[in-house]
Amino acid sequence: MKAFITGGSGFIGGYLAKQLLKIGTSVTIFDKRPLPSESTLDCVFIEGDLLNLEQISNALSGGHDIVYHLAANADISAGVKDTALDLNLTTIATYNVLESMRRGSTKAIVFLSGSGVYGDLGATVATENMGPLLPVSLYGAGKLAAEGLISAFSSMFGFRATILRPANVVGGGQTHGVVFDFINKLKRDSNNLQILGDGKQTKSYLYVGDLYEAVSTVLQSQKDPVSLLNIASDDTVDVNWIAQKVIEAMKLPNVCVTHTGGKVGWTGDVPMVQLSTEKLKKTGWRPKYTSKDAVDLAIAEILDRY
Repeated sequence: MKAFITGGSGFIGGYLAKQLLKIGTSVTIFDKRPLPSESTLDCVFIEGDLLNLEQISNALSGGHDIVYHLAANADISAGVKDTALDLNLTTIATYNVLESMRRGSTKAIVFLSGSGVYGDLGATVATENMGPLLPVSLYGAGKLAAEGLISAFSSMFGFRATILRPANVVGGGQTHGVVFDFINKLKRDSNNLQILGDGKQTKSYLYVGDLYEAVSTVLQSQKDPVSLLNIASDDTVDVNWIAQKVIEAMKLPNVCVTHTGGKVGWTGDVPMVQLSTEKLKKTGWRPKYTSKDAVDLAIAEILDRY
């Protein structure tokens, strides 16, 4: 088996590559960022830009069996200032991947979408068959547009697609996200921690190992040409709880916690996200970690890097 990973230099991509190599899969990583200096991945690395169609087409011409398309804009809030960011880094990049697959021989793709496609549902639990989908961020809109392209290419050109909408993925290799951000803020100033919004933003957190197991399970059981599934832990936690867990883990007794106020941290943020995983659980998958366990484990792993 030959796998091609876009965004393989990142947190989730690097973890996926490591696990695939363990089971004997040949891995090619395509990313405009170099592999981390501490990386020991025994894989082919191609430095390239997904916005360059010819680069990605040439890279994919080597007879790969499956594409794990993980590359996307990682900074949701940045879309407020640069409204073309998600269009380019998610939607156009996805088109280029699909067009390169069409030109070549690769017919299977796994796409990491996100809960942002659902928009702001309040306390309603999001299921895969609900609609209309009305994103409130350009990040969510970019992901939804990419899902549409994948569905159309799969129908027209015989691709086999797995579209996954995960909760917030956490783990020791993170380079952004609320857990990582809090730790770095307190590394810079151990006496003060500012929380964006009111800190009551409530979401599910998924350990990266559970994400990998979900991907593996779905690929083994998939029967439809296009499969669409949520992935999440069974519980949720809020940002204030995460802040306190970080403070406790860092053994900082005198932190002054402040809030910027409001229900969300930035324009396009969603104060509550709850994902149904009943469809995924029918494949036999179950999360090993709760959101609380995943956050605790991520905090410990990130701190262990320092």
